[in-house]
Amino acid sequence: MNADGHRTETWDRQAALNGLSAETWDVVVVGGGVTGAGVARDAALRGLRVALVEAGDFAGGTSSRTTKFAHGGLRYLEMLDLELVREALTERAVLLSIAPHLTRATPFLIPSYKGRSRPGWKLKVGLALYDALAGRTRFGRHQMLDREGALAREPLLSETGLRGAGVYWDARVRDARLVIETIADARRAGAVTASYCAVRDLERSRAGWVGDVEDRRGFSSFTLEGRAWVNATGPWSDRLRRRVRPGSTRLLDPTKGVHIVVPRDVLPLRDPTALFAGDGRLYFAVPEGRWTYIGTTDTHNGGNIDDFGVSGEDIAYLVGAACDALSCKISDEDVVGAWAGWRPLVRAASSRDPSAISREEVIEQTASRFITVTGGKLTTYRLMAEETVTRLAENVGWNLKPCETTRRPLVPARIGGQKPSAGVDPADAGRVRELFGSDADDVFVRWREDPATAEPLGSETRYTAAEVERASREMVETLEDLVDRRLSVLPGGVPIEKDVLINVARAAAPVLGWDEVRQAAEVEAFRRSEHHP
Repeated sequence: MNADGHRTETWDRQAALNGLSAETWDVVVVGGGVTGAGVARDAALRGLRVALVEAGDFAGGTSSRTTKFAHGGLRYLEMLDLELVREALTERAVLLSIAPHLTRATPFLIPSYKGRSRPGWKLKVGLALYDALAGRTRFGRHQMLDREGALAREPLLSETGLRGAGVYWDARVRDARLVIETIADARRAGAVTASYCAVRDLERSRAGWVGDVEDRRGFSSFTLEGRAWVNATGPWSDRLRRRVRPGSTRLLDPTKGVHIVVPRDVLPLRDPTALFAGDGRLYFAVPEGRWTYIGTTDTHNGGNIDDFGVSGEDIAYLVGAACDALSCKISDEDVVGAWAGWRPLVRAASSRDPSAISREEVIEQTASRFITVTGGKLTTYRLMAEETVTRLAENVGWNLKPCETTRRPLVPARIGGQKPSAGVDPADAGRVRELFGSDADDVFVRWREDPATAEPLGSETRYTAAEVERASREMVETLEDLVDRRLSVLPGGVPIEKDVLINVARAAAPVLGWDEVRQAAEVEAFRRSEHHP
């Protein structure tokens, strides 16, 4: 249902493809990660006719492979990047306001160890500064714990050299859902979006730029014309830049970040915990449901940015770092899954330690009516989008409406919101609200209409058929799209029983038009994926 009481529309990919080549767009956005989604939403809300194309699935690259935080970035304080931290903390508060179901304030623990982390006084000063930069938007005041207090709060901390700990507040965010719902709101504002559409070539046209676009699911191509274009392809930005400005030097030098996942009963942490590896790198161990994930690395190795594989070396590094910082030891055999993502870091800083490189964004006028936006942080995506659209308008000469994305909810409120049926576990209802916001009403209605759709799809999952049906309406092409990004399961991070996958595919089939052969093929493809052990 929408705000008028009707069921949420299904994103019809074929209708989108038919419409994309039918007109000349004001803005064509290339890239369906968080930055591109933000640009499309902002531009559409300011009155522009917007098209967005993504070479894979929405959020299928960097934007679903983060540590899943909305934060200011404590480590940037050491670089004296105070404006970046203040800006990110302000945007953190905006995210909590416009997407409260996806973003939640959370206490974080950061221990202090003699000789292998920042000294206690420095930690105290840093946390006080972090609170001060957040100002009125802070979630709570930090507190300092002595050695005994730190161990009482988190018994799994290694006692060797432990001097104490700090507790501070930040936020966690469902990164893939943030992208999906940003795109959904762009669509409500009139944008036309399509996944699995790769821009293969670009050339100038009388109106602006025209692109040759490959439909990677239909094995066909079409032309897409826009008066202005935005390159928001993250780590792949240089590929598109060179089609517009051949011979240009590289803007980016991406780094690879890896997370590993272990069962929570093996590493039963209470709170997200910031830890320091032996080489001084800050990383996190984060409890999430039945799992604990650890990361991230920051490998500056000049690797293939199309490779999302996780090496044994990456796993060994994180396992070793966790064993060094925690009293509860884990081994490589405890790792049940992992994911990797590429960060679009600006090349000008590439000679430095990758862990020390700032996440400031770059908005480059690559050519007339062509903007490249890259870098930055998940937390600041909305501001990056606002600045990109403003600069594009200045470049083209458009007089646009003011930006309204700081106050407009990603999921609009509904008239006469629904309540789950009597007898529904409040935890299940809460989970659905966290996933879909006010659109959870779609699920609650289905649960009432057909109680069978409220039953868990397996012994190891609480997801129900009604949730799968609702998520399947968001331009799903593969089972991986559905599970990893629409249902927001850790990407490649958790083993999923085959029976559960079969039930998910079966529940999605009426919406997606999958027959039994297609369902079986999707299940096997998911199980063969390098991202799912």
